[in-house]
Amino acid sequence: MLEAAGQSAPRSDAVDLTRALEKARRAGLFARLDEIYARLPATTCDGCARCCLESPGIFFVEYLALIDRLLALPEAERRRLLRTALHELLFSWIDPDRQCLFLEGTRCRSYATRPLACRLFGLVAPAERDQAEAQARLAAREEARRLRMLGISIPEEVVQRSLASCDRVRDERGRPVRVDADALAARIAHLDERLLPRQVVIEEFCFRSLPERLGAAALGGEAIELVQVQLMRRAQRGESTEDLLDRLWESVRLPPPLEDG
Repeated sequence: MLEAAGQSAPRSDAVDLTRALEKARRAGLFARLDEIYARLPATTCDGCARCCLESPGIFFVEYLALIDRLLALPEAERRRLLRTALHELLFSWIDPDRQCLFLEGTRCRSYATRPLACRLFGLVAPAERDQAEAQARLAAREEARRLRMLGISIPEEVVQRSLASCDRVRDERGRPVRVDADALAARIAHLDERLLPRQVVIEEFCFRSLPERLGAAALGGEAIELVQVQLMRRAQRGESTEDLLDRLWESVRLPPPLEDG
């Protein structure tokens, strides 16, 4: 009906999180998400954490599952993670040392509940991996060029660090693993369609990270970019950004913990 009327479907960040969480819980979507994850084989790797340079893109149902788990954490831990997510969102393009907010040292604090993008890392064919990595670096270079036109200097390390996959992931017998990533992604996208209009699922298909989704929900997509540019300019001039960060922090709100049953 929206398309027939010439209107766009509302983005996922416009969805009421409390209602979406309730709907996902009642429909058993988190259990179904775990069933999809269980289709992936057990793997091992070197544990170098090169795949954790940034928070991965996640589907909407994965976003809700992460929010559900954040709500169960002690308040101090939840606030720390949310503040880390806010910093990643705003300063990722000028911070060569950024990493996923769940990474501590070389260990993932959320490994058992990590999203599909993390689980697929190292499981795609080399040709697909190389193509995806080249595309990621090209996109990063184009974005860096755009930001430089806005007066922001982007470190070359940030542009070059795009890593689509690796060749160190093995199954329990030490053999390379290949899976049908598209089929698994399509299954999770189908869960998203239980929560969002299909048009939105297609447009947003997994490409937004937890920090991006939280920021968009708190501030709106267009406002985020304006704030990012302002804060990065300030930081590169050596000026304090704490006042703006504190004000933004007040805009980040999660739903209250949901009652079981």
